[in-house]
Amino acid sequence: MSKFRSSLYRLLAVLCLLSSLANAQAVSGNILGTVYDASGATVPNAKITIRDLDRGTTYETSTNAEGNYSQTRLLAGRYEVSIVTPGFARFVANATVQVDATTRLDATLSPEASQQAISVTAETPILTADRAEIQTTLTGREVQELPVLNRNLTNLMLVVPGTQLNSWQHASSENPQGGIQANVNGQFFTANGFLLDGTENQSAILGIAVINPNLDSMQDFKVSTSNYSAEFGSASGALVQATTRSGTNQFHGSLFEFLRNDIFNASDRFTSINPPIRWNQFGGSIGAPIVKNKLFGFFDYQGTRRRTGGSLITTVPTAAARNGDLSSLLGDYICAGGTVSSSPCANPATVQTTEGATVAARAGMVSIPTRAIPPLVPDAARFPRTVS
Repeated sequence: MSKFRSSLYRLLAVLCLLSSLANAQAVSGNILGTVYDASGATVPNAKITIRDLDRGTTYETSTNAEGNYSQTRLLAGRYEVSIVTPGFARFVANATVQVDATTRLDATLSPEASQQAISVTAETPILTADRAEIQTTLTGREVQELPVLNRNLTNLMLVVPGTQLNSWQHASSENPQGGIQANVNGQFFTANGFLLDGTENQSAILGIAVINPNLDSMQDFKVSTSNYSAEFGSASGALVQATTRSGTNQFHGSLFEFLRNDIFNASDRFTSINPPIRWNQFGGSIGAPIVKNKLFGFFDYQGTRRRTGGSLITTVPTAAARNGDLSSLLGDYICAGGTVSSSPCANPATVQTTEGATVAARAGMVSIPTRAIPPLVPDAARFPRTVS
């Protein structure tokens, strides 16, 4: 029994540790604000109901004594905020939440006698006043609509100010996902950090993203370059946070096919050749409810098929060369008098082949000179020497 209790305590300790780690993962956003009446005074104890329009989940909170409210740990998406308190008309607003961002929604309530619901729409502000972080956030729709070479998500880092592509890239054999190496604000690419759905997504050896997700699976893509929260202290360059979509109560999905081939390409300007190429990127995504309002699924796939040709100017062996006759590679004929001629000489210098045959000497031959070849450099016998 004591062993069972000991194991149970250890399990609880591990779960508590994992829970504390999960708190530091930026996979959710927040909605906060202040509720006022028509005179500008704050309204305490107002009931706040926040409903996820995509998943049907409902959150409830209330304003404090100063009229402020806050709801954290909201998945990225669309929400309806309803504020009800005695003596005032019902207030309804739609809000958009992004990952690791706060949407501020202040409300001014009208007297109940007006008998009307006030509807407004709130989005994540472009200028954030609750933090000093410098960041660029792209929504899933923006990620899909921006032209991205090779549909490589990490290429979107290059749209961020202060980002420069590194002068060299890892080989495809050790970087099959194709993540780029980008230096940000003067920091080498190894100083960047990558998170995917709040989970570490960085190769400790290569310093690049391990998983490069499909563009159609993106909910948000955020790149922070300065003054980010202390919880992300492992990065001094850019902090790249990618959040994938989840299923909702409605079926939704996408299909895509991107094609490149030589029919649409121009010929090479140097060789005037249009080499064959077949490049297909295809796939899709689908999200659906498994248990309505409780359990959802999202699946995506992307495939790439490449058959690429090339063009160059080179020399290929002739039929004679393939049969062992390399005479076409030789230069001018060497005559017995030491002159050269482009045509056979009347009195040619000769060399002996490895098979023992005697042939006319030509430039480019490698042989041991015979007496028939006039010396190109006078031998030592022509220069008298004094022997003491």
